[in-house]
Amino acid sequence: MTDTDFDLPQISAEAAPEFSDVVACKAWLEHVPLANVSEAQRQLLTQVTEFNRFPCKAAMRLQVLEALREAVAFVQIEQAKRFTNRALPMAEAESVIFADTTALWEQMRVGYLHCMTASGAGETGMRTHAALLAQRVLAYCGLKMFHHYRAYREVPNSDWQALHRTYRFAEELDVSTEEVKDYLNRDVHDATPRIQYMRALLMGMANPNELARRQLSFVGFLLERWAEKVDISAQPLPDEGMLPLVIDIAGDRPPERLTGSGDREIADPRFLDVARLSKSLKNRIGLLRKGESPARLALGEDCVQPSCEQLLIFLYRQWCQPRPPRAERKPVSQEAMVCNDMAAIHYYIFGKVFRQPGVQKELTQKERDQIATFGRISTKDEDDYSAVHGFMLEHWQVEDESVSGLRMVRPSGTPGKRFAHGQLVAVRPGDSKNFMLAQARWLMQGTDGALNAGLRLLPGLPAGIAVRPYGLNASNEKFVPALTLTEVAALKSPPTLVLPAGWYKPKRVIEVFVQQALRVKLVELIERGPDFERMSYEVLSD
Repeated sequence: MTDTDFDLPQISAEAAPEFSDVVACKAWLEHVPLANVSEAQRQLLTQVTEFNRFPCKAAMRLQVLEALREAVAFVQIEQAKRFTNRALPMAEAESVIFADTTALWEQMRVGYLHCMTASGAGETGMRTHAALLAQRVLAYCGLKMFHHYRAYREVPNSDWQALHRTYRFAEELDVSTEEVKDYLNRDVHDATPRIQYMRALLMGMANPNELARRQLSFVGFLLERWAEKVDISAQPLPDEGMLPLVIDIAGDRPPERLTGSGDREIADPRFLDVARLSKSLKNRIGLLRKGESPARLALGEDCVQPSCEQLLIFLYRQWCQPRPPRAERKPVSQEAMVCNDMAAIHYYIFGKVFRQPGVQKELTQKERDQIATFGRISTKDEDDYSAVHGFMLEHWQVEDESVSGLRMVRPSGTPGKRFAHGQLVAVRPGDSKNFMLAQARWLMQGTDGALNAGLRLLPGLPAGIAVRPYGLNASNEKFVPALTLTEVAALKSPPTLVLPAGWYKPKRVIEVFVQQALRVKLVELIERGPDFERMSYEVLSD
């Protein structure tokens, strides 16, 4: 393969980076303001981009890139904190940082790829570095993709294509299993191009748009150790009663399991053997269930139960099992009205402005005149109230639905608020008269700017209520808007309260106002999100 095959930037005699060799590069790095990571990132991006156009021997280019790696890694990690785990769509400032971060990963990939193609072309002294170059290029492919996942942004097909083509080049150079050192890894410094490739593949297969920031970091930590447990072959694997897991290495998509019917054509297949990974995961899940600590199973000091076991089960299903039959989904194309924020959801479900229960409000002269003239009070003031408080119904498009969820998209340019993972949402599909409550199970901002979401419907019919603390010291507390969901016997779902985040405490007694005030004891927390908690309850007698 050549520079042209990888669409690399043209070398130009006009390129003028601040450094042209490793000595000058190290001297320049001493003046990069690493305490100001935004400026440091800007300078690194500018100079690496310019150096990638600069004519020099591949051996010198490699030395310069190796000298830059540590500084680049530092500023990238720091800058990523400014767009990681944020609500979507990104704010403009977050988008700029995200774009610069992925651009710098890309420029590091391009620099090493210049060297790798020189190695493939037989440039003097470079063939001995082929394995290291392949590992570095694949590492930067994976880092660029990983930071898309951290930002919940769609990975472009071109990035998958670059990943696959680089690995195929490593195979052609016969270095895919050759060990090299990578001291930027957290724990395991021994790596091969194959391991680096597997890390990127498995991360993409882990359904990362469903994972929180800490979960993504944990999966990255595991893959540094476990990616070597997956083997790859150009030949089909022995039939073990499971659909084969296949990559089209000439394509631009992640691995998928062939079903045998309606599969797309695979131009250059590679088959993944996850047997060793499957065994390792099952053993650890079994030991966790027997009470073994995550730390003793080399799962890290920060990993705690039961969330550790739950995440390993999730990963086992993504990596080692055929996808289970999903609840029947039917493609639809209809508009839905959506809103988030507890106050707005309460307003649209309850149908009225929230007012403190028990507070009698005298009619104004304007309202008396409206009753005398129309027989009722105009709702225009309430409509104005909703606009003033930022309550708005957004227009989304439902793409498919099942009894338990909806897959939806808000096209780019459609007005709307930002949404967060796990957030409470009210949705009313076009063919429904009533709102349903749902939780945003996953979110992803597409390459076209559209916001994609998977909503899991909460069981029961919602209604608006008011709640406040109960007790001797709570007599002056005000009511706040909340929601209730009816029992669904078929799903063994009891009647539940949906309260703002932070309200649940076991056996806590609160006051609930529906048509009258009731004392309610909170029994069990069923689920929570960043802005709500859903719990079962008991009504207490006076």
